[in-house]
Amino acid sequence: MENKRYSSYEEIDRDLEILKLEKEIQFRKLSQSFGRAKDSLSPGQMIKNSLPSVAVNVLSGLSGPIKGMALSFILKKLFKI
Repeated sequence: MENKRYSSYEEIDRDLEILKLEKEIQFRKLSQSFGRAKDSLSPGQMIKNSLPSVAVNVLSGLSGPIKGMALSFILKKLFKI
């Protein structure tokens, strides 16, 4: 990093304000990323994200009327019909 030469205190204050704002922006981005990571690791979200793939794997092994009954059962449970 190159040393900058300042000719006035106003220039120093301006650069310090810019650095302060950049620091605040980075902190908020980090906070948001942490919040999203925390939310995605919650038990409810993990189940919600994995349920469709589990259902597809189970249903792919079934055939015919059994598959239709299983699918309707799962949809009723998901949407509480």
